[in-house]
Amino acid sequence: MKKYILLILAIPFLFSSCSDEEPSPEARITGIYEQNYEFAETDWQTTIQFEREGTFYTERVVKNSGGDEIIGFYYYGSGTYTISEDDVAVLNFEEYFIGPEDGGPVAKSELYEYEDGRGVMNYSILENYTRLRYQCGPSEFCAPSQDDDFIRVD
Repeated sequence: MKKYILLILAIPFLFSSCSDEEPSPEARITGIYEQNYEFAETDWQTTIQFEREGTFYTERVVKNSGGDEIIGFYYYGSGTYTISEDDVAVLNFEEYFIGPEDGGPVAKSELYEYEDGRGVMNYSILENYTRLRYQCGPSEFCAPSQDDDFIRVD
């Protein structure tokens, strides 16, 4: 009888031990973030997709205004990321951009590999991992605002 009483008393501890754990930052950031804006009667969409194992993929496409048809690409890249407190740092291992002679978006296969790499890019994690805001580097001229945030879509 004592065995049954001990078993009954142990059951609540088994179910409650896992429920209080906070998900890891990598688990919380996993998903797709988008930045969208209109330019010259086209829609520009930049996405960053974070995977749980510390990798990411990013691309910028141009679509027909108000539609889903991709006109072309401006860049794409992939690499790794790290998270510390409320910042995520992405390190691009491979990046591909339009060439200097290209006048606009091109097919993804026509993008050129960027040899020098941009190094680390930092983003602030906002509103419980629902928004990301680019942090300007020391030699960049930019004034990031809420309108430029990446919004989590998945």
